Amino acid sequence: MDGGRFQVPLLDTRPLSTGLLVLGGDISPKRQRMTRVVNHQVDLPEETATSRRRLLTSLLAGGAAVVAAPFFAGRASAEEIVNAPRDPKDYPTLNDALKRERQMAATYKAAAAKATGDEKFALTLLLDHHDAYVDSLKGYLGTDAVSGTEAALASPSGSFASIAPQMAALENETLAGHTARLGTLVGIDAAKLLASIITVEARHAAALSLLGGASPLAAAGS
Repeated sequence: MDGGRFQVPLLDTRPLSTGLLVLGGDISPKRQRMTRVVNHQVDLPEETATSRRRLLTSLLAGGAAVVAAPFFAGRASAEEIVNAPRDPKDYPTLNDALKRERQMAATYKAAAAKATGDEKFALTLLLDHHDAYVDSLKGYLGTDAVSGTEAALASPSGSFASIAPQMAALENETLAGHTARLGTLVGIDAAKLLASIITVEARHAAALSLLGGASPLAAAGS
């Protein structure tokens, strides 16, 4: 209190945006409240193509390792991994998953072949993940893995902004198929392996949706 006046502390009402709104003022018993508004504009750096590719890299870092981890957990040696109990009833389901992963790898390979620079790097990163899933499934199935070469599911072309939504849709289809397969598996190790693939492919779909122009909320629901 100072001479019948008191100072109202500045009220920071900054929203989560680029505009900052600060309210404050003096109140006196003999005067009406005076409000002072200061609008500060903050310029955020423009998102570049390179920054988007870096975002994809950070979101998907370690995707191949995530898939391998559940399968190797608790295994003391390579011999134990090879001799881990497997239920033959799971082989047809896992071979279906293997076929789909080969198709996804072929699709990313075709897309990466047409891309350059950061876009090629991003697509190759996703290709490497699906190649790792193929290897993981083949490693689990051993001699019961079905061999063959699968054709690409699509021929995506154009800018990364146009390719990303197409690949996100394929990732979601793959995710849905693997989720349905997971419910039919008998073996614990088989279920862990497929569940780990599902987890990373959900990140694939979300990251691609985000980079394809979807809002963060929509991308999270991919």
